[in-house]
Amino acid sequence: YLNKRAGGWPHYFRNTEPKPGEVETLAYYDVVNFARRVSAPGYYTWGFNDIVCPPTSMYSAYNVISAPKELHLYEETGHWTFPEQTEALNQWLMKKLKGE
Repeated sequence: YLNKRAGGWPHYFRNTEPKPGEVETLAYYDVVNFARRVSAPGYYTWGFNDIVCPPTSMYSAYNVISAPKELHLYEETGHWTFPEQTEALNQWLMKKLKGE
């Protein structure tokens, strides 16, 4: 991918070389630009070894969210979840549904 790093979804530069202006235009689609619009409480979790959605990008997005939020990091995961992540998320959701 571009700059010898794995690209995230939609893997735009996997099989092509960028045309003039594409890199600059695609920067508008960075998750941080959409994260600013989040207004609902959120539960966020990611792994430190994720090469699809690198932690640096996820921190950038998380840091601009002004809505109530919780972050749960799992150092050993990549772009997948461990069962305990799912269990923790379900517990968080149940508390929210009960109004806690």
